[in-house]
Amino acid sequence: MATTRSTPRLPLLSPVPPTTTVPGFPERRGWRRQADVAFVFYLAVYLVMAVWLALDVGYVLGDALSRTQGALSVLYSRNPDLSVIGFIFTPLTTIAQLPFVALSPWVPELTRAGLAGAVVSALFMAGAVREVWLIAGERNVRHWFAVCATTLFALNPMIVLYGAVGMSEAPFVFATLWATRRLIRWSSTDDVHDLIAAGFALALAFLARYDALVMAFAAMLTVGVLAWLGRRRIGRTDCIGFAVLDMIVLVWPIGLAFLTWTVSSWLTTGELLAQFTSTAGNAAIIAAAGGGATGLPALSEASFRSFLVAPALLGVLAVAVVLSVRRRDPETVFPVVMMLTVIVFQIVTYAAGSTFGLLRFFIAGIPLTIVLLIQLHAPAGRFRSLRPGATYRDRSALVPLTPAVAVTMSALALSGTLLTAGAMTSQKWAPQEFALRQAVPGVDTGTLAEQGDRERVLRTFSTEAHIARHLDAMGLDEGEVLVSTTYGFAVLTASENQRQFVIPSDTDFITVLNRPAQSGVRFLLVHPAEGRGALDPVNLRYPGIYETGSHIATLELEFPNQGEGQPDWRLYRVLSTPDSP
Repeated sequence: MATTRSTPRLPLLSPVPPTTTVPGFPERRGWRRQADVAFVFYLAVYLVMAVWLALDVGYVLGDALSRTQGALSVLYSRNPDLSVIGFIFTPLTTIAQLPFVALSPWVPELTRAGLAGAVVSALFMAGAVREVWLIAGERNVRHWFAVCATTLFALNPMIVLYGAVGMSEAPFVFATLWATRRLIRWSSTDDVHDLIAAGFALALAFLARYDALVMAFAAMLTVGVLAWLGRRRIGRTDCIGFAVLDMIVLVWPIGLAFLTWTVSSWLTTGELLAQFTSTAGNAAIIAAAGGGATGLPALSEASFRSFLVAPALLGVLAVAVVLSVRRRDPETVFPVVMMLTVIVFQIVTYAAGSTFGLLRFFIAGIPLTIVLLIQLHAPAGRFRSLRPGATYRDRSALVPLTPAVAVTMSALALSGTLLTAGAMTSQKWAPQEFALRQAVPGVDTGTLAEQGDRERVLRTFSTEAHIARHLDAMGLDEGEVLVSTTYGFAVLTASENQRQFVIPSDTDFITVLNRPAQSGVRFLLVHPAEGRGALDPVNLRYPGIYETGSHIATLELEFPNQGEGQPDWRLYRVLSTPDSP
């Protein structure tokens, strides 16, 4: 007798109803209102910090200012176009600045001092604080502990600093916490809404930093494993299919973001991954500087930096894992897998010599520590859920957290924050942060030599600002100064006349570079062909131009640099007829 193939069963109904149909379900609206209050309060804190750093201290980071220059060129350059933002950095930080940069003709400090980027950082970091508060509220911890944990996160010196300087860390931390919160919920609710929201959060994280790709891959595998185990638990035979479906639901937004970004880069520049293949990418910069540290010493150094950023992480992680196993609580899995993957990725890439040894690259350790500190407490109650899935599971609270362990872990996290603050004053371990010690009132600033090192860092872009003022005072017309943005981005952000510059993002840059006099260029602003300068298109086209003018220009002015890590500059007047060599 012939057998007929049985049709697959439809998914089982959820074992619990949606919370919208549960009479008297506690919505925790008070917690959400308090989350909004925390957002507004810490937004004000970070904005005050941003204004102080930018206008009083003069502390600006090069990558942040470069992103601001990209947004400025999108709106006000000779060839304004969205592709002007470039494809070295992911675009979120630059695009988010556009509304603020648009106001720069009336408020010049938005670009001159990098305040446009700082405002964006403040908004995203305040959003990250809000996510921490919501994670604590959904864990249903005591109110006083939620306040302590959120404060430990929000006032961590690394969080405060990078919530006020215009770098990509703030949007990355926010998106990571948003994705983490929704995946923590999904591990219990199996609600597709949580999975979709987490997917969009991961896409946002990718648009902030490339690290999100490895984080998304780790999250995808974890979702697949948990979905497969969940359907086995309820006795289903379609485990693999539904696991794959959940994985696709999670990663399609970041996949779409990745394809859109890389294809746009390829169509515009001819490079799919400009960060890794371009002469302005990290690998090329490190190679031009003579190569970075590699091997075991680099591995040890990167591991130690990750420890300095989050000294309490290992202790809190060990206790959290033990309690999670005893409770059979899957909620700890996602923060550990996602954020720990980012930290390990940064350690490995630094040891391979393909990235820099900077504290900020390990900032994911801070939110991971705080989220795990919250998850030490046993969960209580169920999540609010619009569509609980078939593998919905109750939250286990059978193993409570003892007061002694709670106090010990909280003290460990606090002491770790103090250690991080101390590490940020070290020139060796915190080369981008140590100079701030010079500006903090009442802090011992050390020897005169140490003070001089810090002051040079705080004056990093002062020479470029002086050059911009000099060029603006000359009253030049459109396209009369040719300069590359390799180092020249700081000149552009400080200038009030963007149209006087010919820059690499202009559609006619190559033509003008080849024939500057015939194209109406009167001046060339150049720097030595050393380090990153060796990859500068002006130096590549005219070898030796900084030293001699390459027979196409005569020296007009020289600007010795007063800042740290920036080159000396020379302004050359273009000859109408090139000299014979």
